[in-house]
Amino acid sequence: MFKATVQPDVISYNAAISACEKGGQWQQALEFLEALPKANMQPNVISYSAGISACEKGGQWQQALKLFESMARADVYPNVISYCAAISACEKGGQWQQALLLFSFMINARVQPNVVSYSASISACEKSGQWLQALMLFEAMPKATVEPNVISYNTSISACEKGRQWQQALKLFEDMPAARVLPDVISYCATMSACQKEEQWQPVLTLLEAMPKANIQPTVISFSAGISACEKGSRWQQALLLFAAMPLAKAQPNVISYNAAVSACEKGGQWRRASILLESMPKAKVLPDVITYCTAMSACEKGGQWQQALWLFDAMPKAKVLPDMVTFGAAIGACEKGGHQRRALILFEGIAEQVVLLHCFLR
Repeated sequence: MFKATVQPDVISYNAAISACEKGGQWQQALEFLEALPKANMQPNVISYSAGISACEKGGQWQQALKLFESMARADVYPNVISYCAAISACEKGGQWQQALLLFSFMINARVQPNVVSYSASISACEKSGQWLQALMLFEAMPKATVEPNVISYNTSISACEKGRQWQQALKLFEDMPAARVLPDVISYCATMSACQKEEQWQPVLTLLEAMPKANIQPTVISFSAGISACEKGSRWQQALLLFAAMPLAKAQPNVISYNAAVSACEKGGQWRRASILLESMPKAKVLPDVITYCTAMSACEKGGQWQQALWLFDAMPKAKVLPDMVTFGAAIGACEKGGHQRRALILFEGIAEQVVLLHCFLR
């Protein structure tokens, strides 16, 4: 435009700022925004909103707030888009208090909140573990004649999951059809995770079974939650059935799935199955971690298989897995049961060395 001697106007600048915002070029967007006064043009609410949104997408919550605050000095009143972008920037930056403050400013300025502003505020609370604040916002939506969408529900369920409120999470999930909101895979996984954390294995299995009926493909996260729930409910057979069903559902097991299955075997006194699962991991291109080894060793130790437990312990360096205190404890317990006092003492010395190294590191 400049080369063609065509003078850009505010609309041209706004289009350029918006293009940069959509392209993730927040610095370029700010350069265009700053160029407006130099060109004797006043940025308007669209200019600022696009600039704030560009900062939000670029993860620059502080810069987004600066822009938002500068609107008042420029006698430009924020609209719902400006507020939503600023709240979302704070949400992405983990600034839940700042997000709620902006939301309250929005109400005081008599700018009608929409589902985006509510969802972003709820998400900010969810990410910071403020489940009660998240629920209060969610429950305020109908009073403000704002209908919750699947994002609002999912973030609220996830907030309950983080706050260990499984009953509230399940209730929100069950309320979705009545609100004409179809649960998606995130809704299912978040609800299952909330129930699984509180050892409520029955709702987890019910939800997992309901997913295919709702034309939702179970994921590795949903299967892992189901296996872990069975493990906590001492239902090792059910846990292994779920684990075996994963490839059929095209869900590739990960280390979390394996660890949950091994733990289920350990609780069920199935040391051989725990060992087989551990040994099968490299073939499935899943690297075992210290939890896998520790749990498998514990299963062997409880089953009186002290030699197998020590064999697993000795295999850890080859697998590039560093033993921790719990692993050493399991190995020492196996030595004690097998009558290998000398080996137990050597292992105990290994713990002492780790404690000294950790002390030096912390200093």
